[in-house]
Amino acid sequence: MRTLLLTDIHGDTDKLEQIINREEFDAILCAGDLSDAREYDDYEGRLEEVLDLFDKKDKLVKAIPGNMDPEEACVKALRERRFNLHRKIASFDGFEAVGYGGGITPFGTPFEPSGEEIKTAVETLSERMTSDTRIGVIHQPPADSELDIADGDHVGSPEVRELLEDSDFDLVLTGHIHESRGRDEFNGTVAVNPGPVLEGFYAVADIDEGIAVEMKEL
Repeated sequence: MRTLLLTDIHGDTDKLEQIINREEFDAILCAGDLSDAREYDDYEGRLEEVLDLFDKKDKLVKAIPGNMDPEEACVKALRERRFNLHRKIASFDGFEAVGYGGGITPFGTPFEPSGEEIKTAVETLSERMTSDTRIGVIHQPPADSELDIADGDHVGSPEVRELLEDSDFDLVLTGHIHESRGRDEFNGTVAVNPGPVLEGFYAVADIDEGIAVEMKEL
């Protein structure tokens, strides 16, 4: 199953549309910051534009809010389209995905759950997963990794790192830290930040008997 991996759109519908038009895919997973409550006075209007683009090719889509997405408003819009993965499990052809949104910053952004909240919720949900192939979608990156470096400092969550080290996920899609595009591995769990759609970055995962991830850009 060819799956488009996206994160940190921040309402940039132009780049999102270019990516969607450029690629052939069966499904979309998005790790948050769909719109941006600090950038747009009409947060919900821009969010709907993003979700309209997700709907464009009539594929299976699952997404979570990021820290710039107010949790209640974002999840409500995602639920209305059956796109919500926040605090949920979703079944795809050949794999299951579980998600949890939001991320910590020093700036008091709209949705900042603690690392412990994320870890506890995802652990509880993952116990109900039955597929042999499991994917996590978590906006907050793990601490002390290739995916959490901002201005030279590691700013990720220790609890999310513990979660990845102890989990049996095959792949975790994350985001949040725009400059930490890349991948890392935690006791066999591969974690990927495809980079912000806002800057023209994304990834594609071919999920069959294994998972092959290609990092791409416009």
